[in-house]
Amino acid sequence: MVGRIKNWLSGARGKADKYQQTVVFAEANHPDMADRFAEDRRAEAVEETGPSRLLVVGNESAFSDDMVSYALGMAQRMSYEIVALNAAPLSCRTFRLFSDSRDQLCHDFKSMSEENAEAFREKAVAAGIPFTHIVKFDETETAVEEVMRAEKGIDFVIADTAETQPENRVQDENRPRNEICVYSMSV
Repeated sequence: MVGRIKNWLSGARGKADKYQQTVVFAEANHPDMADRFAEDRRAEAVEETGPSRLLVVGNESAFSDDMVSYALGMAQRMSYEIVALNAAPLSCRTFRLFSDSRDQLCHDFKSMSEENAEAFREKAVAAGIPFTHIVKFDETETAVEEVMRAEKGIDFVIADTAETQPENRVQDENRPRNEICVYSMSV
């Protein structure tokens, strides 16, 4: 235990030194040197935790156009990869009773999700953004937790709140529009 703490402190001290060097060069009006140190830190961070990623959570099998646009813009600005997630709670007890229908539902959901994610993938690839698509058969919150444990480097989660908005609502410019939620997973 003491060894782990010493290793952690040594690593933290080294990182602090590198941050200090970057700041010194930036303040001394040597942005090229500061950029070099900053780039070195980014490369080390990728080696430690993997590339930085956005987890984009679809509304069941679909991704709204607004959310796709927002996620692509954020990924481009911040040099993130995209992990797209579709989740549906098809593993509940009711479907276990009818295993044939559950298998068909799972197959249909996965097919619809992959089809809907393909347009998202094409836009990401066209923008030069690495893209991964995952389908989970569980509650959205549980699926997000599983992906967070399995995938390294997820810094932000982007989710569409369209499912919480009333349908058939009179549109008025004074009413709030559907919003996209973005929350950080960094500690």
